[in-house]
Amino acid sequence: MDFGGNGMSRAPDRRMFYTIDGLRGIAALLVVCRHIVPLHAGKLNFQSSYLAVELFFLFSGFVIAHAYDKRFEAGMKFGEFVKARLLRLYPLYFLGFAIAVLTVPAARLAGIGTWPLDPRVIVPNLFMLPTYIKFAGGVLFPFNNPSWTLFFELLANFAYCLVFTRLTNGRLALMLVITAALLTFAAFTFHSLDIGYNRSHFIGGFARVGFSFFAGVAVYRFQRARPCPIRISPWLLMAGAVALLVQQVPRGVDRELYDSVCAIAIFPLFAYLATAVEPGAIGQKLFTLGGGASYALYLIHAPLGGVLNQFFTLYGRPKGSIALGLGFIAVVSVISVLVERFYDRPVRRWLTGLTGKPPRKADKDPVSASRAVGQ
Repeated sequence: MDFGGNGMSRAPDRRMFYTIDGLRGIAALLVVCRHIVPLHAGKLNFQSSYLAVELFFLFSGFVIAHAYDKRFEAGMKFGEFVKARLLRLYPLYFLGFAIAVLTVPAARLAGIGTWPLDPRVIVPNLFMLPTYIKFAGGVLFPFNNPSWTLFFELLANFAYCLVFTRLTNGRLALMLVITAALLTFAAFTFHSLDIGYNRSHFIGGFARVGFSFFAGVAVYRFQRARPCPIRISPWLLMAGAVALLVQQVPRGVDRELYDSVCAIAIFPLFAYLATAVEPGAIGQKLFTLGGGASYALYLIHAPLGGVLNQFFTLYGRPKGSIALGLGFIAVVSVISVLVERFYDRPVRRWLTGLTGKPPRKADKDPVSASRAVGQ
């Protein structure tokens, strides 16, 4: 199967993928809904929203290929790539982790019972590594649970860098066949793809990222060799993605098949279709804003939810409602935009200055599909 070779010279080197930005932003919002059930009393808890992780891994593979393939070909070293990815991902990761950890002494000062500050959890989590001790029900990143995806994403990033020169299109295709089979096996073994974040199904996270990340690489290569000829409104693609992520599917074979088909076939197809269409000027601004802030939103919503929970514990807990849930999402979304602009960007520039020469202009905004992903 020929996706156009590792060089893939048929499309422009740099372009903005606004529709992919928008899809990632919507996926992040649905993940937030999933994690704040007490605030909306389950009325915004969409059953299939955990499949947003497949989209995050897929877009990560796509954008990493877009941002780094030419640099790998030019001889970028593994150490350089590791530094670049950690500089991109760690500042916001650390902020979310710090907020979550600091809520523990704050809660104790207020007389609220909480978890212990166990160094067997704090030390590995500080370095973006999972804890595997029995703590908080076996969650791997108990202070900021959504962080588990970053561990797997970095593993996939580093693996891609290491195998890039040997990852021909034929080998990539074979790898996708094997990892698709493993992903399907995981879905049927654990009865869904809501796996990877806990000791009990940690191994399933490798199947999720193993297929979806490299599927994103494949979509990138394929669209460069054969640009998508089908034009579907980006707003229709957004609506379709939302529909897939909010579906109520019964447990059992239906659930296992649904998750497998979405991850292996439908989501890569959506990514391919998204490369062919972009919104108008206003849509571009909205999608760029949503995509750019999605990483911050993903990493700070749970810690800020913990702060709010402590406030409610002290001063009374209101009844959960859609209005309360939407209010929290709106506030945290605004905070995420501000954090991305006034914390993440300056800190990354400062750290880059400390550690070496500044990045090329094309790499300064690395996560929109316009900028290389952090989830």
